[in-house]
Amino acid sequence: MTVNGASAAREPLFADHPGRAAIYAELHARPVEPIATAARIRRVAFMRGGEGPSLEEVARRFADFAGQPALSLDDGRIRHIKVERGGRKATFELHNEFATLTWQSGLTDREPWPDDIGLSCFAGLQRVTATRIDLTETSAISEGALVGFSPVSLCYCELYDGHAQVATDFNRDRDGFTRYELAAGECNVVRRGTLVRRLLEIETYSNFVLLGLPVARAFGTTISEFEGALSQVMGRVGHAHSTKENREALESIHALSAEVGRSIEETSFRFAASQAYADVLDTRLRQLAERPIGEFTTIARYLTNRTGPAVATCLATEKRLQAVATKLQRSAELLNAHISLSLETQNQTILDTISRTSESQYRLQETVEGLSIIAISYYALAILGYMIEGVSHIWHVDKAIAMLCAAPVVLFLVWQGIKRLRKHAA
Repeated sequence: MTVNGASAAREPLFADHPGRAAIYAELHARPVEPIATAARIRRVAFMRGGEGPSLEEVARRFADFAGQPALSLDDGRIRHIKVERGGRKATFELHNEFATLTWQSGLTDREPWPDDIGLSCFAGLQRVTATRIDLTETSAISEGALVGFSPVSLCYCELYDGHAQVATDFNRDRDGFTRYELAAGECNVVRRGTLVRRLLEIETYSNFVLLGLPVARAFGTTISEFEGALSQVMGRVGHAHSTKENREALESIHALSAEVGRSIEETSFRFAASQAYADVLDTRLRQLAERPIGEFTTIARYLTNRTGPAVATCLATEKRLQAVATKLQRSAELLNAHISLSLETQNQTILDTISRTSESQYRLQETVEGLSIIAISYYALAILGYMIEGVSHIWHVDKAIAMLCAAPVVLFLVWQGIKRLRKHAA
């Protein structure tokens, strides 16, 4: 159908996936900002700690600070907010575990913590990283800029086939920032923005990788205690014989399993996050395409030599915890099997006792029945004797012979009567 020569709009026959908007928002959530001139870029990353505000609450604070209307957290615009104040361009970014504030100003800006860019919105959070990048329009880093770096940890290299140079020693300056010197005079404005963003991400992700290391070290002693307690428990499992000993061993296993499970819950997220950050960091480092200058090392080599062992330590700690949990489960299964076998043995003993008791009762019952037959027959014959004696004078019956003949009959009849009674009782 056409309306005035134009095709009429039709309602689509399908609906958008619920996550389609979020997908597009994520694709454009962290765009690269072109940098045309020399600049000083600072970034601080925060994460929640203790009873501090949630990251979503901080995002709402910054949105209010920037004069942005209230938006749903599902809206990508609340995850990436820009504001310009006092000659500085500030950008808020909300990540899954942390939030960052990045601001750009001139190289002459000496104020490390400006009051007018929204830093107050992060009150109550914990600072994890603070990075400063001095971007110059020269093709090489000056010797004066290298003077402030420690030669022990200095990373000094070329990027992108010599189109840029970067230098850092990963030490914090007096304001608490890790300083990078970046000479990108041969790069266009987009490449400069990309380089700055890569260096900011590398500094941020490397710190978050290393967050798992203190946790792994702190749990090292705890895991050793778990392993010692596990050895004791397994020894008790092997030597427990009584019901009381089995119950005590099972209670110990359950208590230790609860502690190990709680430790796994406390560390699993941090260790998994460290591994995920390490994977992202590795990708970002490879994207720099570094080449060392002189005898100095590259950023990738320096960080990998430190983040690699840290991640390995986290993985080893996690494996130790999982191993303890697995051994505890096996110990519990072994103890349950031991208890089940003990119960079967006890039940068999009880059944044997019951069987012997039943056999004894049956024999006793037979004995009692035999005695009962004799007693009843005796009394029956006695009564019959009186009766025979009473009629012996009339019928001239010999009592002795009559009793002799009657005795087998009485015994038989009494035996049959008791047999029928027993059959009816059964």
